[in-house]
Amino acid sequence: MLDRMAAHWPLKLLSLALAFAIWVSVTGESRVVQDFRVPLELQLGDDITVASSPPTTIEVRLRGVESLMRRVDPVRMVMRLDLRDANEGEQELVLATESLSGIPRGVEVDFIDPNRAQVVLARVLRVDLPVEPTFLGQPADGYALYDAGVDPERLLVEGPKEQIEKLEVLRTNPIRLDDRSEPFIVRVGVAQEGELVRVLGRETLDVRVVVDAAAVERRVENVPVDVIGAATGTTVNPESINVILSGPPRLVDLLTPDQIHLIADVSRLAPDTTQADVPIRVEFAGISIDELSRIEVKSMSRRHVEVSLSGRRSL
Repeated sequence: MLDRMAAHWPLKLLSLALAFAIWVSVTGESRVVQDFRVPLELQLGDDITVASSPPTTIEVRLRGVESLMRRVDPVRMVMRLDLRDANEGEQELVLATESLSGIPRGVEVDFIDPNRAQVVLARVLRVDLPVEPTFLGQPADGYALYDAGVDPERLLVEGPKEQIEKLEVLRTNPIRLDDRSEPFIVRVGVAQEGELVRVLGRETLDVRVVVDAAAVERRVENVPVDVIGAATGTTVNPESINVILSGPPRLVDLLTPDQIHLIADVSRLAPDTTQADVPIRVEFAGISIDELSRIEVKSMSRRHVEVSLSGRRSL
């Protein structure tokens, strides 16, 4: 037995000396304490979202020997909680060491602050909403804002059901009109409707703003009324009416009576109707779609006409 223990004693003595040296170096190494801000991530189901404002980061204090603490990478540290099976309503989160990743082996977690948090979970709702532009300021003197078109006109948004149901429209970030005197196109974002409401898809919108010379009014008298949707023998009373138009001078001043069409459409009346009070529709001929947005029918001497029908036919 003694012979076996004595065999290779120089190597055994060297191994013991090395082990002792390592033990001395480790146990003699100074211990370090350091605080870190660590992101808090919540893993949620596809149809669940957060309806409150839980902390986005937590404070973690780590303790360990200096050589191990140098291996701590703050970028890799995260507190991740799995809530994919959680139900709607208020939930208490337990922020424990077991959910903390990115900590090297041998490093101790002294404390986590906070170690508990409250969160409210809600059902996700997605809706398609119209978008309206928001303006600041006024055009240059003698000019006015006539119209604005947003592209796209509607956007899909998602968020907590209770918050989404309160929204009727989305608005753009403010568009300044100061000193504008002609149409222009601007690219803007969507105004934030709450930190928990998210716009899906487009992040920016193109808004075409129509600015032109300030409107003037023009009275056009005795514009004839045309009846459509009926056969011969139809009479209308009155046969003509007066119209007051509003718009940029270069448009309304150049309009001729022949370009203004007043239409009484009887095509949807019952076949046996012989007399009816029919509303008037106004159309303009030879005017581009862009210019139509700048012309307004301010008033008409009559909004309805009496139409007497005979020999009606369907169109």
